[in-house]
Amino acid sequence: MSWRFERGFTLLELIVVLGLVALGLAYVTPNFGRALEGARFKAAVREVVSGLRQARGIALSQGREAVFALDVAAHTYQIDGGDPQRLPQAIELGLHTAQSELRSPTQGYIRFFPDGSATGGRIVLRLGGLAKRIDVNWLTGRVTVREHAG
Repeated sequence: MSWRFERGFTLLELIVVLGLVALGLAYVTPNFGRALEGARFKAAVREVVSGLRQARGIALSQGREAVFALDVAAHTYQIDGGDPQRLPQAIELGLHTAQSELRSPTQGYIRFFPDGSATGGRIVLRLGGLAKRIDVNWLTGRVTVREHAG
């Protein structure tokens, strides 16, 4: 009687490979979720910065006041009375602006003037251990982003 050997994988080899794949997925999946959360946070920061700069650009180019309105409770913002834009609910928002620009405890404006200046203010975005501070300089209207501690 002759034995014929065929090429292929044994059951043991398949079980070992599947076990390694499962371990890899167990390690990658939680890290992927955190990376995705971080990407969404960064996108929201960029979106707010872009909206502030757009409002300033409107004021400069059209020679009139333009307003960036933020509603921290509804997680929305508007640029110069346009359509409300949504921010992710998971992100905690904070608004610090001039007393005259507060509309309610959760709503306020940062107003830009034709000369480029603004009422000034600060918007803080937080998500888990991530925190960014967006500052609007009252004299120049310049919008800057910094890490926020606190």
